[in-house]
Amino acid sequence: MHFGIAGESPRSRVESARSAIETWSATARWRHGAAAWWSQRASLASSLVALALGCGTTPSTELDATVPAAQDAARDDDAGASDPIDASAPPTCPCFDGEGTYCEASIAARAAAEGCVVGDVGAEGARVFACDASGWRAGEACANGCEIGESGASAACALPECECFVRSAWCGASAARHGLTLDPPCRVPLAADHDDDVLGCDGTTWIVQSECEEGCHEAPTGTADACNEDRGTPADPGWPDCPHRALLHYGIHPEASDRLRCAGITADRITQTIGNAAASAGFHASDGTADGMPYTAAIDLRTRDMSESEIRVLLDRLGTHGFAAWYRKPGSDGWPSSQAPHIHAVFAGVPMKSELRSQVRDFLLGRNGLSSHDPYRFWTPSPAILETVRLLYSRNYTPP
Repeated sequence: MHFGIAGESPRSRVESARSAIETWSATARWRHGAAAWWSQRASLASSLVALALGCGTTPSTELDATVPAAQDAARDDDAGASDPIDASAPPTCPCFDGEGTYCEASIAARAAAEGCVVGDVGAEGARVFACDASGWRAGEACANGCEIGESGASAACALPECECFVRSAWCGASAARHGLTLDPPCRVPLAADHDDDVLGCDGTTWIVQSECEEGCHEAPTGTADACNEDRGTPADPGWPDCPHRALLHYGIHPEASDRLRCAGITADRITQTIGNAAASAGFHASDGTADGMPYTAAIDLRTRDMSESEIRVLLDRLGTHGFAAWYRKPGSDGWPSSQAPHIHAVFAGVPMKSELRSQVRDFLLGRNGLSSHDPYRFWTPSPAILETVRLLYSRNYTPP
């Protein structure tokens, strides 16, 4: 492509070159975008200056040499522009429910749902991951699976499965407790779904011997457990009457609502009843219906405006009115330091899911109600409180 003709005057050559530059610039802008256009324009402008100064006797030849260089520059610019930063790459996931530990499979599910990524987690993985301000770190691989726990950020490796140790017949709940006393502690595989049924062994395999409609009776050591006969409701535990009034908060059993009022609880103190958040790990899912309304036996209470001595007084009042209750103090008694402080309480006198039954049994045994089942040290219920909770629990289930 020529921008001048040999023999023209310098002014004519400049005008011809300027016209060619504008034509070429429009083409470059259309073909290569702004970056390529400026590169070509700069090269061609240099040639224009040379023409104006009268350099060389064959400008058309000089300008012909310039054009491929401009084209090469445009191609180089285009090559860079064709490799943009991938702005669509998904971000790294935050600590979903605060700092703590998470099961690998649940991380993969949450990451897929929220459009973020966490390292090399796999949907079928069984590692425990820690998450804090520095990011995610893979921990130990759980040979027996990972358990989420009450909080979504308090995962731990599951205990190994117990070898079948039943000689005759054991209630699922008592077999599960016995497994925790062994060295090393272990879990009874059928107990979670059959804690009120009779379990046994078929060789080395755990089996359900009887499914109990009215619960399982735990006989003294050395005597076979068996399903309960039909039983009447135990007498009230001797507490004062509580007036029956409208529900204090949605999602509470009517009897629990009245007892919360008697314990001095107001509606604004309640932070959670029924809920399906991942952080709750199913503990606040519905337990059934009463008077046509869904309820859960689990209630969470706000404590940020209370001193520890006031919290202990409130735990006493809750226990007196039939609640198995714990103060979840960050960094204490197995509660993660990253989780919010609150009181978690379970009304013992109504039908409830297996997760809450496990917590009531932990309460009666002085434990923390978490997956670790460690001793609870912040507060100790009185014998009278334990008897009240035990009596209410026995309405529907066999206490430990």
